Amino acid sequence: MEPCVGAVDHMPMAVSAVEVVVRTYHPWRLSRSRLDLKQTFSMVFFAWNATNCGGRKVKQEEQAEILERLTQLREAQRDQPMLDEVVRVSIEKYTDAELFDAEVKSVFGDSPLCVSHASALREPGSYVTSDWERFPYVVMRTKSGELRAYLNQCRHRGAKLVRERSGTLQGSHLTCRYHGWSYKQTGELAAMTRPGDFPGVDKCNLGLVELPVVESGGLIWIGRTSETVLDIPKYLGKFHDDLVDFEVDARVQFTKTRVVKNANWKLLIKTYLDGYHVPSLHRDTLSFAFKKGVIGYDQVGPHVRFCATRTNFPDYFTDTQDTKNILDYVSVYYMIFPNTIFILHPDYVSLNTFWPQSPTETIWTHEMLYRESDFEGEKGQADLQKRFTLTNDTVFDQEDFAIAEEVQASLQWGSPSDHILGFSEGLLAMYQRNIDDMVGVKSGE
Repeated sequence: MEPCVGAVDHMPMAVSAVEVVVRTYHPWRLSRSRLDLKQTFSMVFFAWNATNCGGRKVKQEEQAEILERLTQLREAQRDQPMLDEVVRVSIEKYTDAELFDAEVKSVFGDSPLCVSHASALREPGSYVTSDWERFPYVVMRTKSGELRAYLNQCRHRGAKLVRERSGTLQGSHLTCRYHGWSYKQTGELAAMTRPGDFPGVDKCNLGLVELPVVESGGLIWIGRTSETVLDIPKYLGKFHDDLVDFEVDARVQFTKTRVVKNANWKLLIKTYLDGYHVPSLHRDTLSFAFKKGVIGYDQVGPHVRFCATRTNFPDYFTDTQDTKNILDYVSVYYMIFPNTIFILHPDYVSLNTFWPQSPTETIWTHEMLYRESDFEGEKGQADLQKRFTLTNDTVFDQEDFAIAEEVQASLQWGSPSDHILGFSEGLLAMYQRNIDDMVGVKSGE
């Protein structure tokens, strides 16, 4: 599909966090007047623009093409519609239990799933467990350095083997606390308590259920079934090249949050794809940062890369001007289908995943990734915490997801009409269409 681009005076929420954090930010301002809040974000944005973010580059020819495309749109100052017509989305897409079950089965069944940044699993013995209660997995780096993934279930009676969200394995075996069965890190059943009580039971057939797992582009990917193909470079296409070029694997995890939100998983993800709401919902935080902004996006299969020019985007680039680092002027995010939003900020990365629990409940995780050399010492770590708090708590949680929860509550009472998507909301329609195609229903039904 050819790249589609548009020029608007509003930018997608997902690219917002680039602008909202600097070392001079003071959290107490958030509780003060609207003016103080806007001044805080202005101070943050323009202070960041004075910094040097060198070294974060994608392929130069790719950047040049994107910058040229966006420059032409800035000159035109017009919006190129993302849709040819208005699209309606049935409210049942966010409330119907049968449709929800079909989505979980079809959309999440065979899709590669991003479950962690690679830095969480670099040391032998390190592990992460599932954030999604519908899929109890454990991914570990064995003592020999292999990456392994299993269903986090004892083969005896199904109890959870590893209970913490992440950590380092103690000892060489996984032992079930229920009855004491233990397993090697390579999955084989090592020992059964009172094996004489199980005559005729073959231990060789009771190893842990192994899942496909791979590290690629600095991220950890797993499949829900043994049939899932984890060819991530093929799955993401040129977007995988971006992960490599932006050196995502060179980051480390600063923190990770896991929160249950009372909204359908698609409603939450669509807040990132919607630039139409920014001037209104984010008028005190982000709208100033994208004045006369233009947007452009590219698709690879169901995945989308969205680029948004910031206020400092020049009217034109000179031959001597540094045009090699797109993050100096553009905010970039990726919608990695089906449930991951990956946001490239100048000096850190936001990795968001959304795990559907029910039609009205979703588990949201947010990992903040950074280069250790950029934030050294106590001051550097304090800076990171301020950035994370402002982005995570204010923009994402208190603004975008709060409104999504309000919408969900309204839908539960019964909405008088379908959701109506205009030309500036085309990415939402595309995302919904991809899901509908996998489930086997028509968009709008």
